[in-house]
Parts: sequence; structure tokens; C-alpha cells
Amino acid sequence: MGVTAFLNNARLAVEPGGEAACGVQVRNAGSVVDQFTVDVVGPAREWAVIEPPTINLFPGAEATARVLFRPPRSASVRAGPVPFGVRVLSREDPRGSVVEEGVVEVAPFADLGVELVPKKTRGRRAARAQLAIDNNGNRPVNAEVIGVDPENELQIRVDPPVLLTEPGTTMLVKTTIRPKRRFLRGPPQTHPYQLMVVPDGGEAATADGTMVQEQLLPKWLLPALAALAALLVALLVLWLTLFKPAINSAAREAAQQQVKAVSDTAAQAKQQASQAQEQAAQAKQQASSAESKAGGKSSTPADPAVVGTATSFRLAARANPVTDGSFASFDFTAPRSQALNITDLVLQNPLGDSGLLRILVDNQIVLEEGLANFRDLDYHYIVPLHVNPDKKVTVAVSCGKPGAGTQCTPSVSFSGRLAKK
Repeated sequence: MGVTAFLNNARLAVEPGGEAACGVQVRNAGSVVDQFTVDVVGPAREWAVIEPPTINLFPGAEATARVLFRPPRSASVRAGPVPFGVRVLSREDPRGSVVEEGVVEVAPFADLGVELVPKKTRGRRAARAQLAIDNNGNRPVNAEVIGVDPENELQIRVDPPVLLTEPGTTMLVKTTIRPKRRFLRGPPQTHPYQLMVVPDGGEAATADGTMVQEQLLPKWLLPALAALAALLVALLVLWLTLFKPAINSAAREAAQQQVKAVSDTAAQAKQQASQAQEQAAQAKQQASSAESKAGGKSSTPADPAVVGTATSFRLAARANPVTDGSFASFDFTAPRSQALNITDLVLQNPLGDSGLLRILVDNQIVLEEGLANFRDLDYHYIVPLHVNPDKKVTVAVSCGKPGAGTQCTPSVSFSGRLAKK
């Protein structure tokens, strides 16, 4: 072997934006003067430096090179252990090169950026905006979004109120601002408000916004009503002076013609009614005669339409938190080999769990929702979801983080009808 190497510290800790160092001792184990190249392999290579990168040694001589780790303060370097290797390459004996391994622990840091778009909104009854949340840190952040109204004149609703952001990602929170009091007429009123993002284990970030409340009545409404009133007065004058006398004369003639036509129609109807009564008497006499010959009456009732049996069931999940994206499944199968037509779904997440919920029919995904996106959510199908006999309805849950307790506890209530195969 042409070289031996030894790390004086195989496990280091470093702050993002800072520096940590260790030494690698290199010894020429060969019999000739050799040049050795030292470099770093693994994920830490991009932010590692060797001083010096090359070493010249006589046989049996030793020297030490410094390995400096300088991770940037950005979301590109995740918090946690990062394995690395220090490779020493011999120019004279490449096959005798060695690699010493170690781990550098990157410390976590939080950096939340928030921006309200737009910062100033207008509306008569409500206004809407979006809050952009940028996770510029190197670890996932679970945060709560809270609306703050210093004047207590607004109702602020955010969706979702709780969210989980990964490093280097941006999430949008829908915001609806409604004034508690409204006014028909008057100058616009300005209402300041704040949206506060409170992370777990970090400082809160705040975005300021303004809602400009306008009058309920549009500005063009009063001039339009005045013009409409003038038009109605003009039409009334024309009616009384020109159209009404002519219409009365025409209406009188038309009424006389209609009275004559109605009288003729009534006479014809009376004659037809007399004929119908005679035909009904004859039909009744013939029916009585037929009944006496047959010796009685018989009738066959129509078969009622066969309809499905209404049913409902609930699948409640209790899933432990996972980090590998796996799912816990909860199944239902219709009894007695009956088909199932699902018309209504009600999804419930009362404790605010985070994760993913899926509904499957015969192992095929028909609905997928993030648990953080709802507390109560219902679906109603015009065309029912059809489940063939002996096939499963499955609720699958991947628990990211329980809202309370140690397990995620969402549930799904199903309503529909059972039908025979």
C-alpha cells in the first residue's frame, strides 16, 4: 500500500454559514517519493475545502491536511447528519489510495418569509388576498396562521389555518376579510389588519394589509333611478293622452267577439257532454253484462319497483405518525354479496391532523385530500360511486403529524344504497 490516512475527528458539528474543521494525517507508506491528492467525496463535497489539496512526502514521512466544512445558510443544505469521505490518492500507486469516512452534523435554522398579495384590497361586503409563506430555512416548519384586527372591526378567515412547509418551498394561504358593519352611502373606510405566521419553535413573521370598505350602493344607482323616474312620467303622459282611448275602443270590439265565440263553444261543449254521458251509460251496461257472465271481477296488481336499501357506514382511522409515506388502511365490504352505490361522503378531521387521506374502491383511488386542508368536508355525487359485490371500500391514511395526542384520528362517513347482484 502506498499511503495511510487517519481522521483526527470523524464527527463534527457546524452552523449553516459557519465553519468546522478536522485534520487528516497522511503517511507515505511506499518506498519512493510520492505526491498525494486529498479531496472530499459525498454530499458535503460542494461546501468542503482541503488545505492543502496536494502533499509531497518522502518514504515514511507524514503530513496533515485540514478539511474545512462551510455549509451555506440556505434551504439547499438540509439540517441533520451529512456523511462524507476524505479520499487520499497516490500518484505513484493509485491502487493504494484510501478513503476515511466521517459525519458532519448541520445545525437547523428557521427563516420564514411572508408576503401579502395584494397588500391593499377593496370591497363592499368582503375582500380577498393571498399570503405567500416562504420557508427559507433548512428544516420543515409546522406553523399556524392567525388574523389580527387591532380595531376589532373585521372578520378574518384563513385557509388553511395550520400548515407544514418543507425547506425551499412556498405555500399560499387564502385570506377573506369581511367588515362586521356595513353602510349604504358614504366615503370609503380604511381598516388595517395583520396576518401572523407562528411557527413551532421559532419567531413569528407578520404581514401588514389594508382593507378599503366601500358603500353598498353603487355610485351610478341614484342617477339611474332619477332617469328611470323621468322616463316613467313621460310614458304615463303618453298613455293617458294617446294610447288608452284607442286601446279601450279596440278592447270593447275584441270583447264582444270573444263573448260570441265563448257562447258558441259552450253550446258545442254541452252537446258533446250529452253524447259522452250516453256513451258512458252504454259502457256501464256492457260492463255489468260481462261481469255477470264471467261470474265476478279480477284484477292483477302491478309489481312495485324494486329500489335499493338505504345504508350508511363510517370508517374511523387511528394511524401512527410515519416518515416514509406509508398508509394505514381501513376497509368495508357490503354484506350478502350486494352492490353498493355511494352518493354522499363526509370527511372529518376534528383535531387538525397533518398528512394524507385516500378513498379507494376496489384498490382504485377515487378521492385524495390533505388532512391539513379540512376539518369538515362533504361531497355529494349526482352519479353515485358504484362498488361491485364483494369489493372493498377503503380509507387509507398517511399520518404526518397528529393535531393532538399520539395518533391521527380522521374519519369518513358514507351514505348510499345497497342493491342485490
